[in-house]
Amino acid sequence: MKHVNVLVVGGGIAGASVGYFLAPTHRVLVVERESGYGYHTSGRSAAEWTACHFDGLMRAIVLYGRPFMDAPPPGFSALPLLQKRGNLMIALDGGESDADAFYAQAAPDNPLLVPYTDAQIRAVAPYLRTALIRRAFWDPENAEIDVDALHQGFLRGLRAADGETRSNVEFHGAERRDGVWHARIAKETVTAEIIVDAAGAWGDTVAERCAVPPLGLEPRRRTAFTFDPGFDATGVPPIDEMASGFYFKGSGPVLMVSPGDQTPSVPCDAQPEEYDLAVAVDHLETLTTLRVDRMKARWAGLRTFTRDEHPVAGFDRHVDGFFWLVGQGGGGIMSASGLGDLAARIIAGRALPESAAALGLTVERLSPRRLAAAI
Repeated sequence: MKHVNVLVVGGGIAGASVGYFLAPTHRVLVVERESGYGYHTSGRSAAEWTACHFDGLMRAIVLYGRPFMDAPPPGFSALPLLQKRGNLMIALDGGESDADAFYAQAAPDNPLLVPYTDAQIRAVAPYLRTALIRRAFWDPENAEIDVDALHQGFLRGLRAADGETRSNVEFHGAERRDGVWHARIAKETVTAEIIVDAAGAWGDTVAERCAVPPLGLEPRRRTAFTFDPGFDATGVPPIDEMASGFYFKGSGPVLMVSPGDQTPSVPCDAQPEEYDLAVAVDHLETLTTLRVDRMKARWAGLRTFTRDEHPVAGFDRHVDGFFWLVGQGGGGIMSASGLGDLAARIIAGRALPESAAALGLTVERLSPRRLAAAI
Protein backbone atom coordinates (compact mmCIF):
# COMPACT_ATOMS: atom_id res chain seq x y z
CA MET A 1 0.00 0.00 0.00
CA LYS A 2 1.42 3.37 -1.03
CA HIS A 3 1.93 5.95 1.72
CA VAL A 4 2.47 9.70 1.34
CA ASN A 5 2.62 12.58 3.77
CA VAL A 6 0.21 14.71 1.76
CA LEU A 7 -2.40 13.67 -0.80
CA VAL A 8 -3.56 16.63 -2.91
CA VAL A 9 -6.91 16.18 -4.66
CA GLY A 10 -6.98 18.41 -7.75
CA GLY A 11 -4.22 19.06 -10.25
CA GLY A 12 -5.23 22.59 -11.24
CA ILE A 13 -3.13 25.60 -10.34
CA ALA A 14 -4.04 25.42 -6.63
CA GLY A 15 -3.10 21.76 -6.22
CA ALA A 16 0.03 22.12 -8.34
CA SER A 17 1.24 25.15 -6.38
CA VAL A 18 0.79 23.71 -2.90
CA GLY A 19 2.37 20.46 -4.08
CA TYR A 20 5.34 22.40 -5.44
CA PHE A 21 5.97 24.21 -2.16
CA LEU A 22 5.52 21.04 -0.08
CA ALA A 23 7.50 18.56 -2.17
CA PRO A 24 11.01 19.54 -0.96
CA THR A 25 10.09 18.52 2.62
CA HIS A 26 7.12 16.14 2.25
CA ARG A 27 6.22 13.09 0.23
CA VAL A 28 3.45 14.46 -1.99
CA LEU A 29 0.99 12.88 -4.41
CA VAL A 30 -1.27 15.09 -6.56
CA VAL A 31 -4.22 13.34 -8.23
CA GLU A 32 -6.37 14.76 -11.03
CA ARG A 33 -9.55 13.18 -12.40
CA GLU A 34 -9.13 14.65 -15.91
CA SER A 35 -6.59 13.44 -18.44
CA GLY A 36 -4.83 16.83 -18.33
CA TYR A 37 -4.03 19.19 -15.50
CA GLY A 38 -6.04 22.42 -15.22
CA TYR A 39 -8.76 21.37 -17.66
CA HIS A 40 -11.76 23.05 -16.01
CA THR A 41 -10.82 26.40 -14.47
CA SER A 42 -7.06 26.90 -14.58
CA GLY A 43 -7.08 26.38 -18.34
CA ARG A 44 -9.90 28.90 -18.90
CA SER A 45 -8.48 31.82 -16.96
CA ALA A 46 -8.41 35.44 -18.06
CA ALA A 47 -4.66 35.22 -17.25
CA GLU A 48 -4.38 38.60 -15.54
CA TRP A 49 -2.24 39.70 -12.63
CA THR A 50 -3.76 42.65 -10.80
CA ALA A 51 -4.00 43.87 -7.24
CA CYS A 52 -6.77 46.30 -8.17
CA HIS A 53 -9.64 43.93 -8.88
CA PHE A 54 -9.73 42.56 -5.34
CA ASP A 55 -9.70 43.94 -1.85
CA GLY A 56 -8.98 42.64 1.62
CA LEU A 57 -7.65 39.12 1.95
CA MET A 58 -7.30 38.29 -1.75
CA ARG A 59 -5.42 41.48 -2.51
CA ALA A 60 -2.98 40.72 0.32
CA ILE A 61 -2.41 37.18 -1.02
CA VAL A 62 -1.81 38.46 -4.56
CA LEU A 63 0.67 41.09 -3.33
CA TYR A 64 2.45 38.52 -1.16
CA GLY A 65 3.00 36.25 -4.17
CA ARG A 66 4.19 39.03 -6.51
CA PRO A 67 7.94 38.57 -5.85
CA PHE A 68 7.72 34.94 -7.01
CA MET A 69 5.88 35.98 -10.17
CA ASP A 70 8.48 38.66 -10.93
CA ALA A 71 11.49 36.43 -10.25
CA PRO A 72 10.71 32.70 -10.00
CA PRO A 73 13.49 30.33 -8.92
CA PRO A 74 16.14 29.42 -11.52
CA GLY A 75 14.86 26.75 -13.90
CA PHE A 76 11.21 27.30 -13.03
CA SER A 77 10.32 28.70 -16.45
CA ALA A 78 12.20 29.51 -19.63
CA LEU A 79 9.79 32.40 -20.20
CA PRO A 80 8.83 35.37 -18.00
CA LEU A 81 5.69 34.65 -16.00
CA LEU A 82 4.41 38.24 -16.30
CA GLN A 83 4.21 40.65 -19.20
CA LYS A 84 3.00 44.11 -18.19
CA ARG A 85 0.45 45.79 -20.43
CA GLY A 86 -1.74 47.87 -18.10
CA ASN A 87 -5.47 47.93 -17.45
CA LEU A 88 -8.10 50.57 -18.19
CA MET A 89 -11.09 50.56 -15.83
CA ILE A 90 -14.11 52.68 -16.76
CA ALA A 91 -17.34 53.72 -15.06
CA LEU A 92 -20.48 54.81 -16.90
CA ASP A 93 -23.34 57.13 -15.96
CA GLY A 94 -24.54 56.35 -12.44
CA GLY A 95 -21.34 54.59 -11.45
CA GLU A 96 -19.39 57.65 -10.38
CA SER A 97 -19.69 57.24 -6.60
CA ASP A 98 -18.76 53.54 -6.66
CA ALA A 99 -15.81 54.30 -8.92
CA ASP A 100 -14.60 57.04 -6.61
CA ALA A 101 -14.91 54.68 -3.63
CA PHE A 102 -12.95 52.04 -5.52
CA TYR A 103 -10.14 54.49 -6.23
CA ALA A 104 -9.99 55.59 -2.60
CA GLN A 105 -9.60 52.03 -1.29
CA ALA A 106 -7.36 50.70 -4.08
CA ALA A 107 -4.87 53.58 -4.41
CA PRO A 108 -2.94 52.94 -1.15
CA ASP A 109 -1.97 49.42 -2.29
CA ASN A 110 -1.59 50.48 -5.93
CA PRO A 111 0.29 53.80 -5.88
CA LEU A 112 0.65 53.88 -9.69
CA LEU A 113 -3.13 53.73 -10.23
CA VAL A 114 -4.20 57.06 -11.76
CA PRO A 115 -7.35 58.70 -13.19
CA TYR A 116 -7.39 59.09 -16.99
CA THR A 117 -8.74 61.84 -19.20
CA ASP A 118 -10.73 61.38 -22.42
CA ALA A 119 -7.58 62.02 -24.44
CA GLN A 120 -5.67 59.37 -22.52
CA ILE A 121 -8.57 56.92 -22.94
CA ARG A 122 -8.55 57.45 -26.70
CA ALA A 123 -4.81 56.87 -26.80
CA VAL A 124 -5.34 53.44 -25.24
CA ALA A 125 -8.49 52.49 -27.17
CA PRO A 126 -9.62 54.93 -29.90
CA TYR A 127 -12.72 52.83 -30.56
CA LEU A 128 -14.19 53.47 -27.07
CA ARG A 129 -17.18 55.86 -26.95
CA THR A 130 -15.72 58.33 -24.45
CA ALA A 131 -18.99 60.28 -24.25
CA LEU A 132 -20.41 57.38 -22.22
CA ILE A 133 -17.53 57.28 -19.73
CA ARG A 134 -17.76 59.20 -16.45
CA ARG A 135 -14.65 57.87 -14.69
CA ALA A 136 -11.54 56.09 -15.92
CA PHE A 137 -8.51 54.71 -14.11
CA TRP A 138 -5.27 53.31 -15.50
CA ASP A 139 -3.28 50.62 -13.69
CA PRO A 140 0.14 50.24 -15.33
CA GLU A 141 1.01 47.28 -13.07
CA ASN A 142 -1.60 44.96 -14.60
CA ALA A 143 0.17 42.11 -16.37
CA GLU A 144 -0.59 39.14 -18.57
CA ILE A 145 0.27 35.82 -16.89
CA ASP A 146 1.78 32.96 -18.89
CA VAL A 147 -0.60 30.47 -17.29
CA ASP A 148 0.91 27.40 -18.93
CA ALA A 149 4.44 28.37 -17.89
CA LEU A 150 3.29 28.96 -14.31
CA HIS A 151 1.26 25.75 -14.06
CA GLN A 152 3.86 23.56 -15.74
CA GLY A 153 6.59 25.15 -13.63
CA PHE A 154 4.80 24.08 -10.48
CA LEU A 155 4.22 20.55 -11.77
CA ARG A 156 7.77 20.19 -13.07
CA GLY A 157 9.27 21.48 -9.82
CA LEU A 158 7.06 19.18 -7.76
CA ARG A 159 8.25 16.15 -9.73
CA ALA A 160 11.88 17.26 -9.58
CA ALA A 161 11.59 17.22 -5.77
CA ASP A 162 10.35 13.59 -5.95
CA GLY A 163 6.68 14.52 -5.70
CA GLU A 164 4.27 12.47 -7.80
CA THR A 165 1.40 13.47 -10.05
CA ARG A 166 -1.30 11.26 -11.53
CA SER A 167 -3.94 12.32 -14.02
CA ASN A 168 -7.06 10.52 -15.24
CA VAL A 169 -7.51 9.19 -11.70
CA GLU A 170 -10.77 9.36 -9.77
CA PHE A 171 -10.72 10.12 -6.05
CA HIS A 172 -13.49 7.91 -4.66
CA GLY A 173 -13.22 8.96 -1.04
CA ALA A 174 -11.26 8.41 2.16
CA GLU A 175 -11.67 7.26 5.74
CA ARG A 176 -9.54 8.43 8.64
CA ARG A 177 -8.45 5.66 10.98
CA ASP A 178 -5.88 5.92 13.76
CA GLY A 179 -4.74 9.32 12.56
CA VAL A 180 -4.20 8.25 8.94
CA TRP A 181 -6.34 8.71 5.84
CA HIS A 182 -7.11 5.61 3.77
CA ALA A 183 -7.98 7.05 0.37
CA ARG A 184 -9.46 5.14 -2.54
CA ILE A 185 -7.68 6.30 -5.69
CA ALA A 186 -8.89 4.56 -8.85
CA LYS A 187 -8.45 0.86 -7.97
CA GLU A 188 -5.92 1.22 -5.15
CA THR A 189 -5.78 2.52 -1.61
CA VAL A 190 -3.28 5.20 -0.66
CA THR A 191 -2.62 6.22 2.93
CA ALA A 192 -1.80 9.79 3.85
CA GLU A 193 -1.40 11.89 6.95
CA ILE A 194 -3.06 14.90 5.32
CA ILE A 195 -5.53 15.37 2.48
CA VAL A 196 -5.54 18.74 0.70
CA ASP A 197 -8.83 19.57 -0.99
CA ALA A 198 -7.83 21.63 -4.03
CA ALA A 199 -10.71 20.44 -6.19
CA GLY A 200 -12.17 23.84 -7.07
CA ALA A 201 -15.86 23.59 -7.94
CA TRP A 202 -15.82 19.99 -6.68
CA GLY A 203 -14.36 21.01 -3.30
CA ASP A 204 -17.51 20.19 -1.33
CA THR A 205 -17.88 16.89 -3.20
CA VAL A 206 -14.36 15.84 -2.19
CA ALA A 207 -15.08 16.82 1.41
CA GLU A 208 -18.30 14.81 1.52
CA ARG A 209 -16.42 11.78 0.19
CA CYS A 210 -14.20 12.11 3.26
CA ALA A 211 -17.16 12.54 5.66
CA VAL A 212 -16.16 16.20 6.14
CA PRO A 213 -18.99 18.77 6.34
CA PRO A 214 -19.11 20.94 3.19
CA LEU A 215 -18.24 24.64 3.30
CA GLY A 216 -21.12 25.65 1.04
CA LEU A 217 -18.93 26.53 -1.92
CA GLU A 218 -20.66 28.25 -4.84
CA PRO A 219 -19.37 27.67 -8.38
CA ARG A 220 -20.33 30.46 -10.77
CA ARG A 221 -20.16 30.35 -14.54
CA ARG A 222 -18.24 32.97 -16.51
CA THR A 223 -18.46 33.21 -20.30
CA ALA A 224 -16.06 34.47 -22.96
CA PHE A 225 -15.59 34.55 -26.70
CA THR A 226 -13.03 35.80 -29.21
CA PHE A 227 -13.51 37.59 -32.51
CA ASP A 228 -11.46 39.35 -35.17
CA PRO A 229 -11.88 43.14 -34.65
CA GLY A 230 -10.34 43.99 -38.01
CA PHE A 231 -6.94 44.94 -36.60
CA ASP A 232 -4.14 43.16 -34.75
CA ALA A 233 -5.29 43.17 -31.11
CA THR A 234 -1.97 41.93 -29.75
CA GLY A 235 -1.13 44.03 -26.73
CA VAL A 236 -4.60 45.55 -26.26
CA PRO A 237 -4.85 45.84 -22.45
CA PRO A 238 -7.83 44.62 -20.46
CA ILE A 239 -10.60 47.22 -20.53
CA ASP A 240 -13.11 46.74 -17.72
CA GLU A 241 -16.54 48.28 -17.19
CA MET A 242 -16.49 48.44 -13.42
CA ALA A 243 -20.17 48.09 -12.51
CA SER A 244 -21.09 45.06 -14.63
CA GLY A 245 -17.78 43.21 -14.74
CA PHE A 246 -17.82 43.29 -18.55
CA TYR A 247 -14.35 43.40 -20.07
CA PHE A 248 -12.41 42.80 -23.24
CA LYS A 249 -8.71 42.49 -24.05
CA GLY A 250 -6.28 41.29 -26.67
CA SER A 251 -5.74 37.56 -26.88
CA GLY A 252 -3.07 37.18 -29.49
CA PRO A 253 -4.27 38.96 -32.64
CA VAL A 254 -7.98 38.71 -31.69
CA LEU A 255 -10.07 40.26 -28.94
CA MET A 256 -11.43 38.25 -26.03
CA VAL A 257 -14.74 39.51 -24.62
CA SER A 258 -16.61 38.52 -21.45
CA PRO A 259 -19.90 39.81 -20.03
CA GLY A 260 -18.51 39.29 -16.53
CA ASP A 261 -21.37 36.91 -15.69
CA GLN A 262 -21.45 35.12 -12.35
CA THR A 263 -24.28 32.63 -12.78
CA PRO A 264 -24.53 30.02 -9.97
CA SER A 265 -23.86 26.55 -11.31
CA VAL A 266 -23.45 22.97 -10.23
CA PRO A 267 -19.92 21.60 -10.62
CA CYS A 268 -19.66 20.67 -14.29
CA ASP A 269 -17.80 21.11 -17.55
CA ALA A 270 -19.25 24.60 -18.04
CA GLN A 271 -20.49 25.62 -21.47
CA PRO A 272 -21.41 29.11 -22.75
CA GLU A 273 -25.05 30.14 -22.89
CA GLU A 274 -26.37 32.08 -25.90
CA TYR A 275 -27.91 34.73 -23.65
CA ASP A 276 -24.58 35.51 -21.96
CA LEU A 277 -22.83 35.71 -25.31
CA ALA A 278 -25.51 38.12 -26.57
CA VAL A 279 -25.11 40.31 -23.48
CA ALA A 280 -21.37 40.48 -24.09
CA VAL A 281 -21.84 41.45 -27.73
CA ASP A 282 -24.38 44.13 -26.77
CA HIS A 283 -22.00 45.64 -24.17
CA LEU A 284 -19.13 45.69 -26.62
CA GLU A 285 -21.12 47.28 -29.44
CA THR A 286 -22.62 49.87 -27.06
CA LEU A 287 -19.31 50.93 -25.52
CA THR A 288 -17.23 50.83 -28.70
CA THR A 289 -17.47 51.34 -32.44
CA LEU A 290 -16.48 47.68 -32.96
CA ARG A 291 -18.86 45.11 -34.45
CA VAL A 292 -18.93 41.35 -33.95
CA ASP A 293 -19.62 39.66 -37.27
CA ARG A 294 -18.53 36.19 -36.25
CA MET A 295 -17.13 34.59 -33.10
CA LYS A 296 -13.95 32.61 -33.57
CA ALA A 297 -14.23 30.69 -30.28
CA ARG A 298 -16.54 30.62 -27.28
CA TRP A 299 -16.26 28.97 -23.87
CA ALA A 300 -17.21 29.17 -20.20
CA GLY A 301 -15.50 28.30 -16.96
CA LEU A 302 -16.40 28.01 -13.28
CA ARG A 303 -15.11 30.38 -10.62
CA THR A 304 -15.77 29.02 -7.13
CA PHE A 305 -16.51 31.23 -4.13
CA THR A 306 -16.80 30.85 -0.37
CA ARG A 307 -19.49 32.59 1.62
CA ASP A 308 -17.37 35.72 2.11
CA GLU A 309 -15.92 35.53 -1.43
CA HIS A 310 -12.33 35.09 -0.25
CA PRO A 311 -10.22 31.93 -0.45
CA VAL A 312 -9.58 29.58 2.42
CA ALA A 313 -6.35 27.77 3.20
CA GLY A 314 -6.54 25.89 6.46
CA PHE A 315 -7.42 22.75 8.36
CA ASP A 316 -11.04 21.79 8.80
CA ARG A 317 -12.48 22.56 12.22
CA HIS A 318 -14.27 19.23 12.52
CA VAL A 319 -11.98 16.59 11.01
CA ASP A 320 -8.26 16.28 11.66
CA GLY A 321 -5.88 16.11 8.73
CA PHE A 322 -8.27 17.60 6.17
CA PHE A 323 -6.98 20.83 4.63
CA TRP A 324 -9.13 23.17 2.54
CA LEU A 325 -7.54 25.08 -0.37
CA VAL A 326 -10.55 26.42 -2.23
CA GLY A 327 -12.65 29.49 -3.01
CA GLN A 328 -10.19 31.46 -5.12
CA GLY A 329 -13.02 32.89 -7.22
CA GLY A 330 -11.59 34.78 -10.17
CA GLY A 331 -8.11 35.05 -8.67
CA GLY A 332 -6.85 31.47 -8.70
CA ILE A 333 -4.02 31.96 -11.18
CA MET A 334 -2.70 35.28 -9.89
CA SER A 335 -2.91 34.15 -6.25
CA ALA A 336 -1.35 30.70 -6.77
CA SER A 337 2.25 31.60 -5.96
CA GLY A 338 1.23 33.35 -2.75
CA LEU A 339 -1.56 31.04 -1.62
CA GLY A 340 0.38 27.86 -2.45
CA ASP A 341 3.31 29.04 -0.36
CA LEU A 342 1.10 30.10 2.55
CA ALA A 343 -0.85 26.83 2.49
CA ALA A 344 2.36 24.77 2.46
CA ARG A 345 3.68 26.68 5.45
CA ILE A 346 0.47 26.09 7.42
CA ILE A 347 0.42 22.38 6.53
CA ALA A 348 4.06 22.03 7.60
CA GLY A 349 3.41 23.88 10.85
CA ARG A 350 5.81 26.69 9.95
CA ALA A 351 5.28 30.31 10.90
CA LEU A 352 4.21 32.71 8.17
CA PRO A 353 7.02 35.10 7.18
CA GLU A 354 7.23 38.75 8.14
CA SER A 355 6.35 39.77 4.59
CA ALA A 356 2.99 38.02 5.03
CA ALA A 357 2.38 39.55 8.44
CA ALA A 358 3.12 43.01 7.00
CA LEU A 359 0.18 42.50 4.64
CA GLY A 360 -2.12 41.36 7.45
CA LEU A 361 -1.98 37.69 6.50
CA THR A 362 -2.43 35.28 9.41
CA VAL A 363 -3.31 31.62 9.84
CA GLU A 364 -6.60 32.63 11.41
CA ARG A 365 -7.53 34.96 8.58
CA LEU A 366 -6.91 32.24 5.99
CA SER A 367 -8.67 29.51 7.97
CA PRO A 368 -12.08 28.10 6.99
CA ARG A 369 -13.04 28.61 10.65
CA ARG A 370 -13.72 32.27 9.84
CA LEU A 371 -16.70 31.19 7.73
CA ALA A 372 -18.34 29.54 10.73
CA ALA A 373 -17.72 32.64 12.81
CA ALA A 374 -19.48 34.74 10.15
CA ILE A 375 -22.75 32.80 10.29
